[in-house]
Amino acid sequence: MIEKYWHSIDIQDVFAQVGSSESGLTQDVVQERLAQYGPNELPSEKQTPVWLLFVQQFNSPLMYIMMVATGLSFYLRNISEAVFILVVIITNAAVGFYQEHKANSSLATLKSVIKVRARVVRNNREQEIDAANVVPGDILIVRAGDRIAADGRVLENRTFKVNEAMLTGESKVIAKDQAALVDHDAEIGDRINMVFMGSVVEEGMAKIIVLETGARTQYGDIVMLLKETKEEPTPLQLTTISLSKIIGAGIFVATTIIVIQGYLAGQSLGEIFEVALALFVSGIPEGMLLTVTIVLTIGMRRILKQKGLVRRLAATETLGGVTVICTDKTGTLTEGKMAVTGIITANEELNSEAFETATDKNTASESVRLMLLAGILSNDAFIENPGAKGNEMIIRGSLTEQALLRAATLFGYDKYQEDKNKQTLDRVLFSSEHKYSASLRKVSDTTKQLFVIGAPEQILKRVTKVYVNNSTELNNSNIYHTLVQKMEEEAKKGFRLVASAYRIMPLETKYEEMSELVQDLTLIGFTVITDPIRHDVKEAFQETRRAGIRTVVVTGDHKQTAIAVAEKIGFDIKPEHTVEGHELEIMDDETLRERSKTVALYARVSPRHKLRIVHALQKNNEVVAMFGDGVNDAPALKAADIGVAVGTQVDAVREVADIVLLDSGFRTIVKAIEEGRIIFNNIRRVFLYLITQDFSQFFLFIVAILLGPPLPLIATQLFLANLVQSGLPDLALTLEREREGIMDEPPRPPKSSILDRASAMWMTTVFLISGICASVFYYVTLQVTGDIDKTRTMVMVFMCFESLLLVFAARSFKKGIIRSDIFANRVLTVSVLLSLGMVIAAVHVPQFQGIFSSQALSFGTWMTIASVSVIRVLLVDFLKVYFFRSEKLSVQNTVMGVQ
Repeated sequence: MIEKYWHSIDIQDVFAQVGSSESGLTQDVVQERLAQYGPNELPSEKQTPVWLLFVQQFNSPLMYIMMVATGLSFYLRNISEAVFILVVIITNAAVGFYQEHKANSSLATLKSVIKVRARVVRNNREQEIDAANVVPGDILIVRAGDRIAADGRVLENRTFKVNEAMLTGESKVIAKDQAALVDHDAEIGDRINMVFMGSVVEEGMAKIIVLETGARTQYGDIVMLLKETKEEPTPLQLTTISLSKIIGAGIFVATTIIVIQGYLAGQSLGEIFEVALALFVSGIPEGMLLTVTIVLTIGMRRILKQKGLVRRLAATETLGGVTVICTDKTGTLTEGKMAVTGIITANEELNSEAFETATDKNTASESVRLMLLAGILSNDAFIENPGAKGNEMIIRGSLTEQALLRAATLFGYDKYQEDKNKQTLDRVLFSSEHKYSASLRKVSDTTKQLFVIGAPEQILKRVTKVYVNNSTELNNSNIYHTLVQKMEEEAKKGFRLVASAYRIMPLETKYEEMSELVQDLTLIGFTVITDPIRHDVKEAFQETRRAGIRTVVVTGDHKQTAIAVAEKIGFDIKPEHTVEGHELEIMDDETLRERSKTVALYARVSPRHKLRIVHALQKNNEVVAMFGDGVNDAPALKAADIGVAVGTQVDAVREVADIVLLDSGFRTIVKAIEEGRIIFNNIRRVFLYLITQDFSQFFLFIVAILLGPPLPLIATQLFLANLVQSGLPDLALTLEREREGIMDEPPRPPKSSILDRASAMWMTTVFLISGICASVFYYVTLQVTGDIDKTRTMVMVFMCFESLLLVFAARSFKKGIIRSDIFANRVLTVSVLLSLGMVIAAVHVPQFQGIFSSQALSFGTWMTIASVSVIRVLLVDFLKVYFFRSEKLSVQNTVMGVQ
């Protein structure tokens, strides 16, 4: 039944193709078509059972490793370690389950949108039915306030206006007509003789013939796109999987080598096996999952304070890697409402600043006052809460008339008082036929005045004079032509313009139709009406450019309108940097991929276009944040790396989005990206801190087994060292807020790992220096003391000391450990002190000495261990700063080379 050109064929051909007539269908035909096409419902998707969704949370390599570690800990009777790992496993599974279970309701929400009633004509009789029973060929009757139940062609209408923002993304209400269109390839937003499922009737009524229902509608097409769109794992999820495999393989290989070495060296198989298991468990960065969860949760809360609600936990980290922002125009870059931003008269021009500072009409010129007066006297809008000021005013009426009334109110005009002072004699409301509104007023006992506002092309046809400085000039004067030229220049920029005019006549002037009076008018000027730029957008846009993030405008609006807005913000739009929907239709994927590298603006795009744009950018290895506010945006939001729902009341859009902007502001996503970068750095510092410490222990044991017994630590001492580093300090690292210069850096490469070159070099350095120092310390101490228990105690303290000092070095990748704010993270400082207390207790409390086979150490011994640890940490800290600064310079040079 799908016909691409329904909008461009004659009504009689429509009836013939769909097999219907103005009297509607018979009940027998309805039943046949219900059987043929099915109910007018959106396709549903089989939901994953709740129990299976929970089980799936354990399906990751790191989870497998941690479950093995839990079993081994129970086997070694280290109950506290086992319980700690088990809590981490269950906590992460619960968080993941909650997030995914919530997200899976998106398709059900989409389906619920069309559960409405519909008025149809069947057998020449009007009746109300469930919208699910509407079939192709039905005749729909729709009125103001109705939600349209299916796609169809307009047959008859009276002042029929529809809000299609949900589908097209355009904020303005569309006036519909029934005439066939000449353009076969007209975009959805330009098909003014068609209506679409999910749209809302704002004004008037119409009779419609249904052409498509259910999945075959434009709305259904979007739902199918949403079902087909695969949600890709986030960079953090991919990195975690990759690192889990590396960590697991590394630990397994290292412990296997230790067991084989110990066996060949003649050590007790039971002892070496127990130590190997302890090393295996202690090598697992079990604190990693918990700290990552905490980092992401803290990030979510911080973003929420910036008016951004993050729905997917992993998305908070992905935000930090965004390289391209695809933003809609309406409601994000602009305020999403119409406002007067300029007035053009023959002797004066006002810009938007004049309205921001306006307080009194007496400060305006006579021509501007006349413009404002014409705007409210020919206006059907009204203030619902008289006396309210500024943004508190609630104005009802068409968007254009709301803007005119608001502008006059800012200058101190009172519509109620003006209506009272100038009695209404007659009026004509705006319609799509004559495209003007007029109001005839009594201004004195002998005079009446006609005020007219409307489309410039209609008003100019009826103008004979122009108002200039309390006098008039003929419409063939230079002043008139200059004024019209200014209007045309503004129109080319994509602005909406309203012309204002008047006519004064004797009170006794007779007429039959008001249209007879709308002639011989005097032009006052033109009002420029736009959707104003949000006040914080320019600054936010500059910040994204400084951060190396490209912003692309993707809108359903006309190209010139979008260009005008973009250039005001700071875009440098060249013709080759724009693409329209009809161009995308004939562009193959490879061409689009190449063009997407430079295109800054896409106009008149459809849902499928938006999805193709996202995929094209992703093929260029971009991390894409996509904005959307209507159901037409849902597939692209789901496909993007970060889907951003903007000030929407559409549940389906919120459900597929990763982040919901509570204030719709572009600046909010910029702040969220900044938080995302902080989050990534916090995850990296925790990862490096845990892994370097865990693997340093392997180095010590491999060296010890190669050189012969005894082993440097026993199992319980290994667990204490592991608890000290994987307990409180790594959790405290999640609270770091290093943000200095973070938005002056380019985005990290999209496929970069937590373990980049600088991180790998530093981690290897720590591994070698710490391992060598620990090995030398162990053998020197053993030779000096000759006491293996005391030596093991000193090695255990030595390993713990290094961890507690290294955590301060891990606070920053840019700065050294010695700086004025070394103790700024108070939680970290307290955590280190508490952990140090645990070590002291393990060494000096008799009850713990038995558990850890430790001996009391003298003050001099403690100072010796502390001194060696400080020197070692200062060395690795110096190398850290060197490696990361070199890496930063390398990345910046690469980015500059690309640009």
